[in-house]
Amino acid sequence: MYEKEEQKLIHFKDCLEQVPLPLDAADGAILQGLERAKREKAQVRANRIRTLWSLAAAALLILALVTTIRVSPAFANAVASIPGMEKFVELIQNDKGLNAAFENDYYQPIGESQTIGNATLTVDGVILDESGMNVFYTIESAVDMEDITILAPVLENQQKVPPSSISFNHPISQEDSPKIYRDILGFTFEEPVRFEDLAFTLHLKTNLDGKEFDFSVPFTVPENVKPSVTYEMKEEVEVEGQKFTIENVTVHPLRVGVKISFDPDNTKKILQFEDMRLEDENGEVWSSIANGISAHGDIDDGELTYFLQSNYFEKPEELYLRINKMQAVDLEDAYFLVDTDKELLLHSPKDGRLELTKASRTGFEVDLKMDQEQEFPYGIDKKVTDANGTLLDLRHSGMSSPYEGRQMIEIAIKDNGYANPVKVELFAYPNYINGDVKVELKK
Repeated sequence: MYEKEEQKLIHFKDCLEQVPLPLDAADGAILQGLERAKREKAQVRANRIRTLWSLAAAALLILALVTTIRVSPAFANAVASIPGMEKFVELIQNDKGLNAAFENDYYQPIGESQTIGNATLTVDGVILDESGMNVFYTIESAVDMEDITILAPVLENQQKVPPSSISFNHPISQEDSPKIYRDILGFTFEEPVRFEDLAFTLHLKTNLDGKEFDFSVPFTVPENVKPSVTYEMKEEVEVEGQKFTIENVTVHPLRVGVKISFDPDNTKKILQFEDMRLEDENGEVWSSIANGISAHGDIDDGELTYFLQSNYFEKPEELYLRINKMQAVDLEDAYFLVDTDKELLLHSPKDGRLELTKASRTGFEVDLKMDQEQEFPYGIDKKVTDANGTLLDLRHSGMSSPYEGRQMIEIAIKDNGYANPVKVELFAYPNYINGDVKVELKK
């Protein structure tokens, strides 16, 4: 009865998850989003702009809708055996790798807490491997919580913790219990690491109804990680004349990392891989990471690592990496230029989809023309610089829902005397190349 609606929800959610977050910008983006959310709370613009946290909330809503449709009995049984974990189901059900981690007893309960005033932070449990750590935690208050802000978390160990991308959701208190908030902190390490000492400390600053709490919870992970499995590939593939090399595929319990390098002689810039996936001999698919970091690195450096759901606990007879659809633009179309003084769009992709509708020294609005039935759920801007190449202070950026075949993009910048024109490098764009990449993973 709901098959069509479910497929639409899953497709839209998968699109939202195709968002590589460069490590050097991760913490800044998170903090900017938090500050922006506080500044704009009282000034929401009639549902036209979907901000960073609006996207996060949409992803959560979609995930909740999908998970109410279908829940794996094996996964449900595994979670039911862990006290309190049933509340985390909607955050993890749509990730087959996390499902398998629970079904194979790879989740490790912790139960360490700290109470400050009327608030308590509990580290419920963790999943740790060489690629990162997922920390399941609960914040509980003696009074109802209406406004919760999570500030950038820090994971500490006597051994150096590698630089990490951090994913977490915009705080929303549970409707059935406004005194309790649960979420998952996802730490994705820049480089694989195996900790000799399993004693950690989670530092987490939070703002609960205007009061700041600086939690610091030490905890020890009972067992060390299972070893990762790496498939060395060095497989060059070509799609519509654009070449890239699948360097290797590393399978961790939490995620699969696919390292890809790009041919410097390509005539197009590949922006996003929309349907990268693992597929076994029976057609079972492990797709992009659900509700977390989907890539790290910078495509401008010529190399990027994409993350997929993990098949670590499966033993397929055959396993393939499949890629069919990619966003790609000609190199000269990989950016657009706006003169905010003259209110002119000086350069944009030649397909004419972008139209400047408003501009000033503090930002601009651009319409993205789409087909009537099409929606493009990506942020479009990757880096915003002035005429001297100086990185501008981005106050916020967002994209609206589609209306009459258009989606509005708003970029707000701080006027610090920058020189025009403003250059916006594209993070994503609705122009595609298609192929049929199928590469077998062999030891």
